[in-house]
Amino acid sequence: MQKLRKDSGSGVVTIPKKFLEKDDVISDDEVPEGVAVDVERLGRRSYAVRISEDGDFPDLQESEIVERLAAQRLFDEGLRPGSAD
Repeated sequence: MQKLRKDSGSGVVTIPKKFLEKDDVISDDEVPEGVAVDVERLGRRSYAVRISEDGDFPDLQESEIVERLAAQRLFDEGLRPGSAD
């Protein structure tokens, strides 16, 4: 679990190294300089952090979590993907 810290009036949290390594953001414990990061508020106490790759940010609509939530919503509402309901 991460802890929220204060830095120059903003809240700061780190991203675990194992996640950054898994996504090829860092290698050999080297954090590349100048990598752009976007933080988007999704709702109360929920945020999405995206790290650019070649200047582009991953599309949230194509992320595993958003796809899973969309599928769950369809399931909960009794709809099937591709149905005309």
